[in-house]
Amino acid sequence: MKKWIYTTGICFALAIAGCASKEPVADLINNAQSAMNDAGNAKDCASQTFALAQQALKEAQDAQTAGDDETARQKARLAQSLAKQAKEEAEQNAEDCERQRNAANDLAEKLAPFQDDFANASDLALDDTFKVIYFDFDESFISTTAMADLQENVNTLKTRPELNVILAAHTDERGTTEYNLALSQKRGDAVKEHAQSMGIDAARMTVVPYGKEKPASSGTRDQDYALNRRVEFIPR
Repeated sequence: MKKWIYTTGICFALAIAGCASKEPVADLINNAQSAMNDAGNAKDCASQTFALAQQALKEAQDAQTAGDDETARQKARLAQSLAKQAKEEAEQNAEDCERQRNAANDLAEKLAPFQDDFANASDLALDDTFKVIYFDFDESFISTTAMADLQENVNTLKTRPELNVILAAHTDERGTTEYNLALSQKRGDAVKEHAQSMGIDAARMTVVPYGKEKPASSGTRDQDYALNRRVEFIPR
């Protein structure tokens, strides 16, 4: 009797598993999409996990289109699981995420008045009229070498009084968004204050802190980081 019950239980469990494995692909994909919609701000606060969920969902949809239902089921279940995980991560990181979101909003507000000026920013940045002022790691102090470059820029501004400039200030990628925004602001302010002390009217210079958002080099070597720690003079 016990053997019959045990055997029957196994058969029943296998039957349920078999049914689950044959659950309609469309339903599983819809469930995954619903989980992602329910993830709230996970796209911003758990971006890596959320991106994996998006990728798994796309792969499920592609497999469904190709007629590979088994792969579609597996990917859809994975997408749903990752979406739920992303939601949990976002809830755990809510406080840090809110600070970063506020920092990003502050940056957007600061940049808004200069969108037209930066429409061709990449071209302007390549202009050899001005030297780029580079900084040491985690510093807003202007080194002796950088001071010499700043003096050249000041001389150029003195000979071209019609020019106003944006001081586009940057950091490397290390550190939080809000920390790097503050550091880039300090670097821009330091350049402006020194240029002013050398005879340039403060009204001709506008500091725009980018933090780590616009790297000059996308690598992770020391030389890449060094290129990103900078203030650029961009003519307006």
